[in-house]
Amino acid sequence: MKQASPAMIQQQIYTRERSGLFRGTEGFDTVAASDGLDSVFIKKQLHPFCVYDAPAELASRGEKEAAGYPPAIHLFHTDGGDTVLGRSIYQPVDFTGLRSAFLTHNYVIPAARRDEIVTDYSRYFEADYAEKYFQEIGRVLPELEHLPQRKRNPLLRQSGPSGLPAGELLDELKLDEKSFKRLLFAVMTAVGEGRKKVYVALDVPAEQITQYAAALLKVLFACLPFEQRRRFGFLTYAKEPQSRKHIHLQFVERGSLRPGDREIEKEYVFDLAAGRLPQDEVDDGRQPYLDFVWRAVGELESLEDFHRFADDMLAAKEPQSRGLLSVYHELCVFYQVEKGRWDLYENHKLTVLRGLLGYLEPADAPDSSLRLNDIFLAAFDREFDRIKQRNIPELAVVECFRDYYRLDGRNYGPKLVNYLIHAINNALAEERTELAYALYALAESQPELSKAFFGTVLKLDGLSDRLFEPYIRNKLAEAQGPKEVLNIVHSWAIAQPDLLRNASFQEYAVESLTDKLRKQQRLLSAVHMVLENIRKWERTPLSDSGMTMADSQLAELLSLAAKNLLLNGLEVDKLTQDQVVSAAFLGSTDAFAGLQLEGRQRNHADMLQTLYEWFTRRESMEDIFQALSASDMKRVQQLGREWLQSGIELVQFGKIVLAFYQDADSGFADYDEVLEYLHQHAKDKETIYEFMLWSQGHPYFAGSKGLVPAYAAALLRYFDKYDRSAFKSKEYRTLYFEKAGAPLAKVFAEARLALSSPLKRFLAQNGKKVGATMIVLASGLVVTAGILFVMQQQGMLGPKTPVEANQPPAQAEEPEALVYADNVAGADATETTSLVFLFPGAEQCTAFVPSALTIESSGGSAQQFTNLKYESNCTAESSGAGDSGTAGTTGPSGAAGGAGTDDAKSDDAAAGGNEGDTAKDTKENVKENGKENVQGNAGGNTKESKESVKKTAENQDSGQSADKKDDSTGGTNAADATKATNTTGAGNGTEGTKGTDAADAADATKTNDKTNTNDKANTSDKTSKTDKTAANGATNKTNNTETDPAGKTNKAGTDSAGASGTGQLNDASNPKSDKSIGAGGEGMKESAYPYRVAVSLGMKLDVPAGSLIKLGDQQFTVISREEAQSMMSPVESPVESPKQ
Repeated sequence: MKQASPAMIQQQIYTRERSGLFRGTEGFDTVAASDGLDSVFIKKQLHPFCVYDAPAELASRGEKEAAGYPPAIHLFHTDGGDTVLGRSIYQPVDFTGLRSAFLTHNYVIPAARRDEIVTDYSRYFEADYAEKYFQEIGRVLPELEHLPQRKRNPLLRQSGPSGLPAGELLDELKLDEKSFKRLLFAVMTAVGEGRKKVYVALDVPAEQITQYAAALLKVLFACLPFEQRRRFGFLTYAKEPQSRKHIHLQFVERGSLRPGDREIEKEYVFDLAAGRLPQDEVDDGRQPYLDFVWRAVGELESLEDFHRFADDMLAAKEPQSRGLLSVYHELCVFYQVEKGRWDLYENHKLTVLRGLLGYLEPADAPDSSLRLNDIFLAAFDREFDRIKQRNIPELAVVECFRDYYRLDGRNYGPKLVNYLIHAINNALAEERTELAYALYALAESQPELSKAFFGTVLKLDGLSDRLFEPYIRNKLAEAQGPKEVLNIVHSWAIAQPDLLRNASFQEYAVESLTDKLRKQQRLLSAVHMVLENIRKWERTPLSDSGMTMADSQLAELLSLAAKNLLLNGLEVDKLTQDQVVSAAFLGSTDAFAGLQLEGRQRNHADMLQTLYEWFTRRESMEDIFQALSASDMKRVQQLGREWLQSGIELVQFGKIVLAFYQDADSGFADYDEVLEYLHQHAKDKETIYEFMLWSQGHPYFAGSKGLVPAYAAALLRYFDKYDRSAFKSKEYRTLYFEKAGAPLAKVFAEARLALSSPLKRFLAQNGKKVGATMIVLASGLVVTAGILFVMQQQGMLGPKTPVEANQPPAQAEEPEALVYADNVAGADATETTSLVFLFPGAEQCTAFVPSALTIESSGGSAQQFTNLKYESNCTAESSGAGDSGTAGTTGPSGAAGGAGTDDAKSDDAAAGGNEGDTAKDTKENVKENGKENVQGNAGGNTKESKESVKKTAENQDSGQSADKKDDSTGGTNAADATKATNTTGAGNGTEGTKGTDAADAADATKTNDKTNTNDKANTSDKTSKTDKTAANGATNKTNNTETDPAGKTNKAGTDSAGASGTGQLNDASNPKSDKSIGAGGEGMKESAYPYRVAVSLGMKLDVPAGSLIKLGDQQFTVISREEAQSMMSPVESPVESPKQ
């Protein structure tokens, strides 16, 4: 809102005019308002309530008079605390005189005056409003100090509904007691909780709805407490039920509350015309406030005193709780009890007392709560009088009195103590023991009250015998264990220090403690717990003596009783190591001081302390057994063995040996028993070996002269019986046996020898004699062998054993393919680099498609090549076919090899025949000269062979044609014939190439000179024949001529390097050149990698050996050309050896 006086009332008028404050055209709008109202407040808070819908009943009959239409009065409270009171009325015509309209006039009462409606609500119902808006009024309405009031004729006022007494008005509206209580319940619930709305359809004519609604609202206002009046919002007339913010109660036209309407089915609906009320939520007899109001309907003014009382009592409560109906139920009972209605207290005793405590307990309770405190004390006096008359109290009522003790213990305490004494005494007299002990517990629940109550009881001997001793004895007997007994004793001794000297209390405490200890399965642990708790009592000082509770006579009696019970009821054989080790009191020299120990008790005490020292000392000695008899020592040792068997390890070895100790004279009677124990319970053999190493430094097992003989013998027996394989493990020898000292190592050596084989034991025992014998025998054998060797060399023992030729080493697994790089010169003398791939099989060669590849060199980046050109030689020819390659195939040196022209179409028969004749002559010659030639020799030909070759070359050069028969091989060996034949084949030349000259023949001779080697036997008388045959063979091979049956000769020229030039991997002189061999190729050689693919990189590139070639998932490693040549050496086929 705008800046305005906080006490002034603002106004606003809303109707249909030519223009308004918020619109410049005709229509409904605010036409005038006080300066204290801002536009946001008007639009958000007031405009939603500026509405009027004429009743359907009047509209249907065409009512013309404005007075016949009921005004709609509304009242609500905004979130900011302002109160809005307004009225909307029907207007038959607007400023044009052509259509109907309505006018709303609102008063806005500031929050500072919101309490006016609490006590002066009738002025709100009598407020006067504007009937019409005139231009002369202007746009600004004045601020008002008070609400203007209507001036009505008193006679008319008395005759109208507002003049009727409340009872008569309710009768006329058909609201009896039940329906009125429901209506009041609904209104108070809607205002207090804000979850539901209330809709009422009065059974009255439409034009009288507002009159009767206003009259009923006055009655409701009189019944509502002040806090609810501050929140209540209503609307006296609405055509249809509609939920609106801040409105709790709406009066609607009859007939508008239709059954089954989901919009209102969850709300409070009162259709009085149809007799339909909401479901019964009012529980008769449990709604004190509703009953209180109904009784005052005839005198509503009398309720004002209660409303002021309730408002005072709720002043300190939270705002949310101040509006709840349940609060007024309590307060109206308090109010009526204060007025003398004690019957209400008797009917709702617990509710009244608890309700009163709820208002009295807060520390900041207002002074007005003194009225409630007086009510509570009056109720207590009534109850005390009943107890004095030997009545039995209600426990819940006594609890309320106990809780009040915290509020006023100083003044109220003595009265409450006397009340409790009488109440408990009455319960015990009536044999209501359960109630009596409940009252005891109730008194004990508050320390101050307990101290005051039992202090009073203990001071009076009669009361102590009758009220205290039975209670404390029963309390100790019901304790769940020895610890709870001690807690009871401790708490009571703190509250009542005199009990420490009370003989009955001491007797009951000791009796209860021993009884609880007898039922403990782990008696030693229970006694230790008792002694430990009593020891902690030294933290509780006794103010009257300067001592602590642990020094009291009662503490000593309890300790001695626990120890005495332990020594009498102890079962030593059932003790566990944890129980003994945790009983720290056993480590004290005066652990059992104060007890007269004899017989069984003395033995048990000694055994307990012996066990404690044995298993708590870091290094236990045999002196711990001094106090024990032989039988007790045996029992203790047996128990110790059982405890130790589950955890045998290095740190326990000292304790283990004590379990087998006998006495100071004999020490260990049986070492075998120790080793047997370890064998049975150690987790592995390694633990036993660790024990053996440990034992060599312990006086029970070793002395200055070495191991105790009995122990050494026991060790030997152990290995022989349980661990015969101990010394076979190198790991055990390294980790354990080799680390032993000299005495123990000697025993290990004896055990190892005893467990070895009989031969080894014999050698160990007779080592010198056996050594000497072996030396003599070895010397004799050497001499004998020498004599026999000399005799054999001299032929005295027969001919020498022929020396067998060494078998060639097995061939290593060959790689799937070889690859090397070669530089090839083109027609323009430009060199490019090609990668030559060699394959052992045609399938691999055919499947190889190197259109793209990657080269990775060490120390360099990877290079990729795509769209590569390549040439393949993957065709397998029949025997004698020679180098039949595809057209234009590039060899390793860049020369053309293989026929690729029309003239290459030579007759297969001629080629095969010539080849066959040559092979035939060669075979016959081999047979003829087999006795003199040695098969498989490789080397140069003899001088005669060279001359023969030269002569043949000259004859060929002069145009002579070699005859088939002259092709037969003479003195050369089978290998030579094979090589000569391998170079011969159909189509092994290039079209247009001229025949070879003498130089070519010489080259062939040189090649033959390098590749053929003759044995000394080749210098026989048949040299001339051999020379002639060799020359003919060389001529055929060198000139590469073939004669068909028709006498035609196909010429084949050699490449630039010569037909048989060296260094060519596919020429006749290369042992790995071609796979094809001539007919009758027995004893001939074939290449291991006859198929190849040459890939041109299109540029000159350095591809060093070791580079990696990648083609998809395939990888190849580049090797040098020389390495490839060596790996392509032909595999030699076996030939029949000539007969001797």
